[in-house]
Amino acid sequence: MNEQDAKRVVEALLFSSPSVLGVKTIAEVLGNFRVDQVRIVIDVLNGEYEQSSRSFRIQRIGDGYQMRTLPMFKTWVQKTSPLKTARLSQAALETMAVVAYRQPVTRADIDHLRGVDSSGSLRNLLDKRLVRILGKDKTPGRPMLYGTSRDFLSLFNLSDLREMPTPEDLQQEAMQLEDGDAEETAAPPQVEIANVG
Repeated sequence: MNEQDAKRVVEALLFSSPSVLGVKTIAEVLGNFRVDQVRIVIDVLNGEYEQSSRSFRIQRIGDGYQMRTLPMFKTWVQKTSPLKTARLSQAALETMAVVAYRQPVTRADIDHLRGVDSSGSLRNLLDKRLVRILGKDKTPGRPMLYGTSRDFLSLFNLSDLREMPTPEDLQQEAMQLEDGDAEETAAPPQVEIANVG
């Protein structure tokens, strides 16, 4: 398969996939392409989309890719396909933050850091597929280890966890909020969930 055919196949696969498609899966479908070659094909496609001012790009999410519209078109897209908005409780947000920054982490570790039982929040995040079970710890009792999922990366528009804000970034943001840059009353946290079952 030549590069032009590969571009069309990759585009068709990503266009038809309702969720993130792993780069290894794409390479297997193409047959004679390696993972690094697939990434090059995707870079070429994105260059073509940008050059022709297309309204979408292929975005890297974890170890896969997904075709997404550009944020500037959100208003129009939502008129025909409204995003499902889910309210995450403060407890769920705290639990998700602990998992994201401390993974792999056990429920006991989460409970210790939060100072309360996190089983309900953890179950909720597992149901929403924002958190996943990574395996079992080697400590006595072999507790489950939790980490973030590909859907977590997709939800927060991250290609990998290194793009998350650092604790220093968060501390600076908190200081700005204390200085009065934010409204005095904050609305309950809402998270727009797209492509998360």
